[in-house]
Amino acid sequence: MRANYGCRALGVMTALALLLAGCATDKAFREKQARGFRDRGERFLANDQTSQALEQFLNALEIYPDDPYLHYDLALTYDMKGMFYKTEYHLKEAIRLKPDYSDAYNYLGFVYFRDDKVDEAIKYYHKALENELYLNPQDAHLNLGVAYLSRKEYRKAMLHLGEAIRLVPDFTAAYNNLGKAYEGLGQYDRARLMYERAVEFNPRYADAYLNLGKLLYRSGDGKKAKSNFIQVIRLAPTSERAMEAQRYLKRLK
Repeated sequence: MRANYGCRALGVMTALALLLAGCATDKAFREKQARGFRDRGERFLANDQTSQALEQFLNALEIYPDDPYLHYDLALTYDMKGMFYKTEYHLKEAIRLKPDYSDAYNYLGFVYFRDDKVDEAIKYYHKALENELYLNPQDAHLNLGVAYLSRKEYRKAMLHLGEAIRLVPDFTAAYNNLGKAYEGLGQYDRARLMYERAVEFNPRYADAYLNLGKLLYRSGDGKKAKSNFIQVIRLAPTSERAMEAQRYLKRLK
C-alpha cells in the first residue's frame, strides 16, 4: 500500500513539474514573441513613425502585458501622439511592474510638471533618485532644478543643477538653468558665466543665447546683447524665442 501511495505521489509530482515547466516555456515563448514586436516598434519610434510603432507595441501588449519596458514605450508613443492621459496610465503600469524603474518615475514627474502639478512632479523626480543603480540621475537632478526654479526656490534649484553638472560636466541645459537660479538670487556675474558656459559647450543652444542676451540688455551692454539675439534668430528662426529676440532687437535700435 505504501509503495503504491508513493508511486501515485511521485506521479502527481512529476505531472506538476511537467505542467510548471510547460508554463515556464510558454511564458518564455510569449516574452520572446512580444519582444520582437517591441523591437520593431522601437525602430519605428526612432524614425518618428508613431502610428507604425503603436501598432507593434499593441501587438506586443496583447501577447505579453507584463513588460514594464513595453509600457514605457507605449507611454512615449502616446505622448508623441498627444494622447497624454494614456501616457500617465502606461507610466504607472511600468512602475507597478518594476517598482525601481527610475526612468519611468522621472518621465512621470515630467508629465506632472507639464500639467503644472509641481508638487507631484518633485515627488516622482525624487523617487527616481532613490534607486542607487539609476543610470541617468543627472536627468532627474536637472528636472528637480527646473521644478524648484518654477517655485523660485533658487537654492534648492542650484543644489540639484550643480549635482547634474558634477555628474555630466558638459550638461548645457543644467548650466542654462543654473544661470537662471543665479539671476533669481541677484548674482548676475555668475549667471552670465553659466550662460556663457552653456553656449561654449553647445554653440547651437538658442535658449542660452536668449538668456545671455536678456541679461546683457538689462546690464546696459547693448552691443553684446544684440549679438546674442541675432544668434537666437539664426539658430531658431521660426521659434517663440526668435520672436522674443526680435522684440529686444527693436528696443536696441
